[in-house]
Amino acid sequence: MIIDCHVHAGELGKHYPVWWIEELYRVWGGVHQWTYERPNRSVGERLVYQMDQVGVDMMCIMTSDHRRVYPNDSGPYTPNDYLLEVRKAAPERFALTCSVDPFRGIAKGVREIERCVKELGFHACKLYPSYEHFDPGDERLDPIYKKLVELDCTMQVHMGFTPCKNAPMKYQQPYLLDAVGARFPDLKVVVAHVAWPWVDECISLLAKWENFHVDFAYWGWFGAETTFRTVKKIGELCGYERMVYGSENSHTHMAPSMFLSFREVADKLGIARISDADMEKIMWKNTARLWKLDPKVAARKVA
Repeated sequence: MIIDCHVHAGELGKHYPVWWIEELYRVWGGVHQWTYERPNRSVGERLVYQMDQVGVDMMCIMTSDHRRVYPNDSGPYTPNDYLLEVRKAAPERFALTCSVDPFRGIAKGVREIERCVKELGFHACKLYPSYEHFDPGDERLDPIYKKLVELDCTMQVHMGFTPCKNAPMKYQQPYLLDAVGARFPDLKVVVAHVAWPWVDECISLLAKWENFHVDFAYWGWFGAETTFRTVKKIGELCGYERMVYGSENSHTHMAPSMFLSFREVADKLGIARISDADMEKIMWKNTARLWKLDPKVAARKVA
């Protein structure tokens, strides 16, 4: 079984301005795999098609709201309710991750998270400090964190590099989350992208805070050997229950096979393999636990 915890759902040109997506993927060789040659299908139908093609059972799809930091609110914005439409394509194949821009209104953000979780059945919440220009350790955010703890709702958070020019690097470094761990040690946190390139700094957060985890979205760019070595390093220092599989839209088509090649990579490098039990934790069990999913509903169709 495979659960992909990191997939953005939205329509190019509607939720994501074309200029913004081109900027996002500029240093990675341009835009890849956005429509998957299925331009006439809905976003939900395309994502189900992708899952069936590459052997993924379930996707955790997410939204974002980066309007505030661009003139005339022109930045990317996918409403949380839009995910309800995407999920209609295959309700048992999708888990929903909401998002709020806290500084469009802290109290408003708290109410929206509660609405999404209690009324709409969302499973997690994603925050984007660098894209929305805030320090995640800012104490003004405490009502957001308190609500997530109260709801037992996992917080996924973008940390690390992005090519977007309007995303200050001073908000990208994972040490900024240390203050969050100190004030809210019970908050379940998934640090996206292992905060690349500050990987060791991110690993130190996991070693310090027991409820911190990482996902490997975007790591398809770095290849199987680099990814395997990092997974081994984290597993041996912090435990394999601290990692969740995630791909990012540009890599939904190839990341599963990259992770499933780890046996061959280990043999090639002369390094001990990761056990099947630990790979299961990474590929789905940890996500099922953190997103509170019933794995029995994640039954993939035969392509």
